[in-house]
Amino acid sequence: MNMSKKCVFYLLSFLVVMSNGLGRFISKSQSQMHVIQRLDEKYANDDVVRYGKPGLTFKLKKFDWSTCSGPDALAQINEFDLSEPLSIPGNVTVTVDSILRGDITTPLKVIVRVQKKVGFLWIEVPCVDNVGSCDYEDLCAELPFPPGVPCPEPFLALGLPCNCPVLQGDYFIRNKLVFIPDEHIPQFLARGQYSVQVRASINSQEVICFQSKFTLV
Repeated sequence: MNMSKKCVFYLLSFLVVMSNGLGRFISKSQSQMHVIQRLDEKYANDDVVRYGKPGLTFKLKKFDWSTCSGPDALAQINEFDLSEPLSIPGNVTVTVDSILRGDITTPLKVIVRVQKKVGFLWIEVPCVDNVGSCDYEDLCAELPFPPGVPCPEPFLALGLPCNCPVLQGDYFIRNKLVFIPDEHIPQFLARGQYSVQVRASINSQEVICFQSKFTLV
């Protein structure tokens, strides 16, 4: 999965740039993935998306978010809203009101934890191809967009930076229309209820903690 696809995937849940990293894919994670896939087949029905067909459309519904940051975190999100249902591919209207109290620089460590609801259980989604519950030791060092080069979509439409440093200041987006392209979503992530938590820090300084819940159908 290339970098732009990963960026689009994580934008849907927490609007934080994701990229290549150093996710751990251990035997325990492999077992968890097999459990998810087996239970997915058990609970599948005629209303869910079928894989392997061209031109599939996925929808994101019931998006909810909250902050888990401490009082000294560099970033503060006051408002975050996505129009629903969000179709992939399709347009989404984004509203963000946030404050960055200090510059974001290297090393930017990002820890992502993704859980999927299967039956009555929440199971952690393993890190596969750097998507899922992954650790990124320095996101700044992995970003593919060099300084001085115009940022690609959707960063350009949103007026957001795509490389480090991210300068302190107010970041405000009101009802911006963004097109989400037709991207490959791994089979084990393509439907269901999800919980996502993102923690970012620079050395011992907390940058942000963000968590969201949503449903993909």
